[in-house]
Amino acid sequence: MSGHTEISIWGAGCAGLSLARYLSPHISSGEISAPIRVHGPLSPAATQCHIWGFWQTDWLSEPARLSKQSWQSWQIITPQGRVTQTSQTYPYHALDSAIWLQDCVARSKGKIAHRDDAPMPLDHQGAILDSRMPEIPENSLLQHFMGIEIKAPRPVFDASVLTLMDFRCDQSRGIHFIYLLPFSDDTALVESTLFSEQTEDKAFYRTAIERYLREVYQLEAYQILREETGCIPMNFLKPRDPSLLAIGANGGCVRPSSGYAFASIQKQAKWISQQLASGHVLDKIQTPHRRIDSWLDRVFLSVLKAHPEAAPEIFLSMAKALTGDELAKFMSGLAHLPIYVKLINAMPKRMFIKQILPAMRQKWQDR
Repeated sequence: MSGHTEISIWGAGCAGLSLARYLSPHISSGEISAPIRVHGPLSPAATQCHIWGFWQTDWLSEPARLSKQSWQSWQIITPQGRVTQTSQTYPYHALDSAIWLQDCVARSKGKIAHRDDAPMPLDHQGAILDSRMPEIPENSLLQHFMGIEIKAPRPVFDASVLTLMDFRCDQSRGIHFIYLLPFSDDTALVESTLFSEQTEDKAFYRTAIERYLREVYQLEAYQILREETGCIPMNFLKPRDPSLLAIGANGGCVRPSSGYAFASIQKQAKWISQQLASGHVLDKIQTPHRRIDSWLDRVFLSVLKAHPEAAPEIFLSMAKALTGDELAKFMSGLAHLPIYVKLINAMPKRMFIKQILPAMRQKWQDR
């Protein structure tokens, strides 16, 4: 039996609907008897495709099964070099947001009520799980992007290798790279992605993509199948309402150094569902990131803000230092001591040491 008289999930996006998905089997089995409701309009990502990327781990078997495609090899490219990594244990997956969220809705239908109305506070025995977007602090580094899925008139892509980062593009507006997911030899998602404090108009991203496809793949003409845009805060975000149980991006699931969130959201949602199924009364949500990862992220972000020009070489050095398995584990929050030692040894020491104190000062200011 659940220890709560009622469970209210605020927000029908990735975090809210994923949690509803994982709670549903426990409702069917009778482990959770409290009524559960999801409040808020369905996220646009449930009807419009957005690609969510992740490396496969033991808690991501369901998203992996539903993913659009996966790759065992990926590459990071700068004007100075290229590193290709491979992992059979932790392949990289591209998941269509609409497929995932609609599947979450289908699996929770008849078990969890969904209401489009605004959420209402519960009494002291009810659990409110708040996935609404938190406020983004001023001067935050943002990961913003626009991507187009294209069909080329001829085979030009190597469908066996995805491009995580290609820095052979305009660096005048911030840390800028192309992210390319080849779904076949003539179809791919191509994204222009920047790390900076302000977004750009669509013309900037589109021009960058056009130039990249022309210079790297000699593509002048192609069919645009769809486009997607996004903006992810790369910062340590405070919950929107500290009196509620924050989940998803509101609950610290966005990895500040990378913007990755999907894997952490799934880990957090599964943990919550297991706690409620065991009859525990939730008074605190477990943070999805380990302290060492958060500390390294703070220093890393401080370095990127102070030295954006060094980003291409930093990311290339990281890729050179680690195997494919090790990079996937680090990005998924599964790193161990030897991986951290390799990363630290690969980084420009003086640059990082100088940013330790500023990063710590920022931590105290954020409290």
